[in-house]
Amino acid sequence: MKLLITSDVHGRLEDLKDVIKKHVDCDLHLNAGDMSLDPKYYESLNMITVKGNNDFGVDLPLERIIEVEGYKILLTHGHKESVKFGLTRLKLKAKLLGVNLVIFGHTHQKYMEMDQGILFINPGALSGGHRTYAIYENQTVTFLGL
Repeated sequence: MKLLITSDVHGRLEDLKDVIKKHVDCDLHLNAGDMSLDPKYYESLNMITVKGNNDFGVDLPLERIIEVEGYKILLTHGHKESVKFGLTRLKLKAKLLGVNLVIFGHTHQKYMEMDQGILFINPGALSGGHRTYAIYENQTVTFLGL
């Protein structure tokens, strides 16, 4: 399974499209919210996304559980779990849900940690100063920049 992981696009649709074009070999594209775009601009991009704190007027869930090839993935933006102040709440939620992988955003900082058998990934942000995203393949995470 090869995943393209993005977050915090904040209106940068062309950058998002460029990243997608570079990684057409990915099996699934997961976005951790804050698209800050009208859904008509990204609904055809074949990605699974959630609602971030800047996605006003968008009818998306705050989190999703995705099951792929025996993996149970929690996709969330992270603002409801207060990830800017630590991962305690997110880690507890992950344990309670019994997931293997957690993908979140909100902090705009790339991050990866294995904790009690659960892999936590924040791809960073496609907007701002350190524009990054991640590829997950065969239990390996690679962070890439624009």
